[in-house]
Amino acid sequence: MKLKITFQQGGMREFERTGIYPEYLFFNLPGTRQSWRVKIKQKPQQGVLKSKGVVAYEYSFDGHFCKFRKTNKDGSFSEWEEPEFMITEMRD
Repeated sequence: MKLKITFQQGGMREFERTGIYPEYLFFNLPGTRQSWRVKIKQKPQQGVLKSKGVVAYEYSFDGHFCKFRKTNKDGSFSEWEEPEFMITEMRD
């Protein structure tokens, strides 16, 4: 199963409070209830997505596109994968 990735920009409440236009990456694993929301603090940005305290995925975001790789059972990572498409969502 491949991750679906959405790049979210905006959020008036946070902008009004901080004066910063927030950006997030939203990762969703189809067919499950697993999802992750990560705030973008810098570009490029790398990080991990955990499930029950264990690293499930590693991601790399270059400011425009995101790629990811899954954690194998032995703790190593698979090859980098890119989603078929990445959704960009603008919020008020």
